[in-house]
Amino acid sequence: MSEPLYFFNGKDITMNMCIQIRDTIRIIMERTGLSFPDATTAFYSSNTYAILQNTENALWAESAGYIADRYFDEQSASV
Repeated sequence: MSEPLYFFNGKDITMNMCIQIRDTIRIIMERTGLSFPDATTAFYSSNTYAILQNTENALWAESAGYIADRYFDEQSASV
């Protein structure tokens, strides 16, 4: 069994994070028409993903739709 990657208040939230990342990438794919690899690369390259990695800010506890909206806001601000 592998070690947990993500913790919040001392609890393992790795599964929660994986679900949020998966669902957020799915929304990005639906809204943009990007393939899974391209949507994944785009999300992993974003500031939104970097913020999500800091579990203390609890962005992971928001809905995938909210996280995706932050991603799209970030993308539109960088244009």
